[in-house]
Amino acid sequence: MRNGPISLLGGAALALALPLAGCGGDKPEQADAPAPARSRDVISYKPGSPELDSMQIVSADAGALPISADLNAKVALDETNTSRVGSPVAGRVTRVVADIGQPVRRGQALAMLDAPDLGQAQADLQKAAADAQLKRQALERSRALYAGGAIAKRDVELSQADAQSAAAELTRSRLRVGNLGGGRGDALALTSSVSGFVIDRQINPGQQVSAGQSPLFTVSDPRTLWLLVDVPETAIARAKVGEAIQFEVPAYPGRTFSGTISRVGLGVDPGTRRIQLRATVRNPDLALKPEMYARARFVTADGQRAVRVPNAALFEQGMQNYVFRVEGPGRFRRIPVSVGERGDQYSYITSGLKGGEKIVGEGAVLLNAQLAGA
Repeated sequence: MRNGPISLLGGAALALALPLAGCGGDKPEQADAPAPARSRDVISYKPGSPELDSMQIVSADAGALPISADLNAKVALDETNTSRVGSPVAGRVTRVVADIGQPVRRGQALAMLDAPDLGQAQADLQKAAADAQLKRQALERSRALYAGGAIAKRDVELSQADAQSAAAELTRSRLRVGNLGGGRGDALALTSSVSGFVIDRQINPGQQVSAGQSPLFTVSDPRTLWLLVDVPETAIARAKVGEAIQFEVPAYPGRTFSGTISRVGLGVDPGTRRIQLRATVRNPDLALKPEMYARARFVTADGQRAVRVPNAALFEQGMQNYVFRVEGPGRFRRIPVSVGERGDQYSYITSGLKGGEKIVGEGAVLLNAQLAGA
């Protein structure tokens, strides 16, 4: 009986010591972050959840529906206001007057050539002028003699024919010298037929040039340019002359340029099934350069509207496209949308989303995976 109380006391102490041993110096494990609340199409996060830091919230902007996805385009000179200057005769360059980037006026000399053909043309002009004067005087004498009965009418008619032939040769010689730019002696001036800037120069002092060699100079006014775009035949019905065009160039990221459609091609390229379209672009600050590549989209006034979203905001399940719409702080709803046109960076939603609504951009695919419980 003496050992009974001692055994009971020892058991109680042992029972008390066991839980204390389990609570030794080791720290308790940290509790996991709360899981997001999910339903079929809605997922919610508590404020401060780390998942929210990886999501980009953007605004869906409403606007006109482009006639197609972004298209490859090229900036070109306005050929209606461009002069490609060549040499009408063979010669040697004695002096270059204008250089690349220099403004020039219509008729201004760009370079001077030593052209023997010009000297020959001027000599032919002087000879033709002297011959024409001689034939006119002979005609006047013939008429006077005919009036006095000294010669026959046939002689007057022959003199008149000679005078007309000499006058025609004089006109031809004058036109020839005029086409060569006039000048004195063998000095031929190469001139521009338009006012603008020297875009290109392929000529140097001492260089020999041949008749018809071109272009030695290219002169144009780059404050007005063309944008050339090949449009799919499926979209050409909505492209109208006078409608707006928007485009970007790699040289100016984030800057949008605009123009107006001025011509729509009449034929389809059999290889690409595309039609060339031309737009006129104003370039007052000369930022755009000829031969720049661009990505263009055409905005028509036919009433068709769309909401532009980043491509990162779109994801697919089966045959349906979706985006996540922001319904509140940390709360997102998956909604189906219809895509009208898809470009390299943006897509255009025609139904399912309204302009001004907030959506998830970067991170939408991961958010969808979490909604599915992956």
